[in-house]
Amino acid sequence: MRSLFLKIFLWFWIMMVLIDVASFAVWILQPEIVVSRWQSATSHALSLYAQQATDIYDTAGTKGLNEFLDRLHRSANISAFVYDERGNPLNGSPPTEAGTLARAAIRHNTQKLEIHGNQAFGATIAEGPSGKKYALVAVFPRPRPLGALLPPFRSQPLRWILPIIISGLICYLVALYLTRPILQLRTATRQLATGDLSARASPQLARRRDEIGDLVSDFNLMADRIEALLTSQRQLISDISHELRSPLARMSVALELARKKTPPDAAGLLDRIEREGERLNEMIGKLLTIARLEREKQAPDSAVVQLSDLIQETAEDAGFEANSRNCTVQLSELSGCATQGNPDLLRSAIENVVRNAVRYTAEGTAVEISLACSKNGGQGWAVIRVRDHGPGVPEKELGNLFRPFYRIENARERQKGGSGLGLAITERVIQLHGGSVKAANANGGGLEVEMRLPLAHTTASGNGS
Repeated sequence: MRSLFLKIFLWFWIMMVLIDVASFAVWILQPEIVVSRWQSATSHALSLYAQQATDIYDTAGTKGLNEFLDRLHRSANISAFVYDERGNPLNGSPPTEAGTLARAAIRHNTQKLEIHGNQAFGATIAEGPSGKKYALVAVFPRPRPLGALLPPFRSQPLRWILPIIISGLICYLVALYLTRPILQLRTATRQLATGDLSARASPQLARRRDEIGDLVSDFNLMADRIEALLTSQRQLISDISHELRSPLARMSVALELARKKTPPDAAGLLDRIEREGERLNEMIGKLLTIARLEREKQAPDSAVVQLSDLIQETAEDAGFEANSRNCTVQLSELSGCATQGNPDLLRSAIENVVRNAVRYTAEGTAVEISLACSKNGGQGWAVIRVRDHGPGVPEKELGNLFRPFYRIENARERQKGGSGLGLAITERVIQLHGGSVKAANANGGGLEVEMRLPLAHTTASGNGS
């Protein structure tokens, strides 16, 4: 069956059939229900037999009545007796219980149904063509509900637990069959979304002969195309960046020659060309860094890095740039945290965030940096927070801050917006070291960037809190 619809339909149809069967079994095992149905059916039959017997007796006498009652006994296995208005039997030798029931029915002018031992008695009143009233008493075997044959079902709660177990088992199998492949597909989707281009759904799921199998095949095909496109894009960026280095180097040489042959009043223009060349060279360097980080699976030249020393050095370096804007860089907290990684890459990641904060914080304010050790779920983390007092970022733009070349509208100008690559490098470096980075608008204004890095074992055992 290729159709998932047909599978769902059959599963739930079978489940409903089993539930109905179980419900019927519970119903049939209750003697009260059986007796109630028996009484209802018997009442109608007695009224019919009584009227026929009365009509026959008034027209054909005792002989005709006996013939009718004999036929009734042979066909329905019912022994019937007719009584006159005074309670005297008109045929056979009825048992004592039959006479008592007949007189009670005549006295109260109503129908009576009773069970004595293994026999059931039913009495009803009918009026013949002559206007006289008679009572017919029928004797037949007592009804035996199916529950009487299965006493454990009546005496134990199995009769209502069994349907619950059956339906629960079937629902569990249905849910497992439907959700397990979807959960596996979601896991692969999340891995792909976090940058793991090798993530694929299980090939076993792709062999399913239904819509989910088709979906898994399409997902894997899509993942193959995305990996190929991104790999091609990264290679293109890397190749272009390398190729641009050579003309930039030649441009620098040509610029120095031009300085020697141009009058002094052209120095300003040549300085501008030099600055733009340096900016372009810096951007190319960052592009090459991103391309290299994309190819890395783990941090190269890994060692234990004392983050407190690294952050202190970064804060001192950024302080010189902050002083030119009438700002400061402050260390609000500095715990002794260490992580396993590449010191140069980590310094670059933290420096990019700090310099970005210095660039956007308001004049006369301070960029605040903190380093704290924490523990979550048995894993120790070094938490680095960098907070500025600038205009902040619109909430809808926060998730895009770490995309390459992305700048929000109010940061488009070159002198303030940068190249849009610094935070992208930070995210890739932090992820390469098994950590995470996120940005949020701080209370009171400004932007706060939080970087989390796994603690080295020496730190985790001594400083976890």
